[in-house]
Amino acid sequence: MVTASHSGAQGNSGAPIVELKGDVWTVANQNNTTVELSQVTRTQSVQVCECNDVKLVIPEKIVTLSLVSCNKVEVKMHSCISGMELTSCHGVMIRVSNSLPSAAIDKCQQVGFWITSANAETIMFTSCKSGDMNVNINRNTSGNADEDDWIERPIPEHFEHRFNAKLQLESKPSMLY
Repeated sequence: MVTASHSGAQGNSGAPIVELKGDVWTVANQNNTTVELSQVTRTQSVQVCECNDVKLVIPEKIVTLSLVSCNKVEVKMHSCISGMELTSCHGVMIRVSNSLPSAAIDKCQQVGFWITSANAETIMFTSCKSGDMNVNINRNTSGNADEDDWIERPIPEHFEHRFNAKLQLESKPSMLY
């Protein structure tokens, strides 16, 4: 079942959309609402566009997740097979209960991820023209929520670059981190 509970005025240019075409769910132009994609399957992807103040629940594994031009969107998801992309977003929170292999962050600000310690060992983040990005890792391996032990790690946005003796460019996070 797909549910969307609306409260608030329409603020985007298009009509609110929650639809499945082929293997792609599109969630667009949603405002001040919760969208639960309870019918999503592991062969489908989800695209979220121009949403504001939205909570998105994806209870099953999906292929990919893409967020474009979203503001104050919170995603609670099981896992992605391929990974996710964030483009031109602000104030996004991504909570992954199982696994996310990669996350590409492009032109975003205030991005937060909440992942498991097992996922922390395998996930790869790629960022470009983005800032204020953090990853929260749950060190609790018991599964008991009362024993959650979160640590926060920033994704560097400032780097130092130098040429080595072989004239190869070497980059490392700035001492600001």
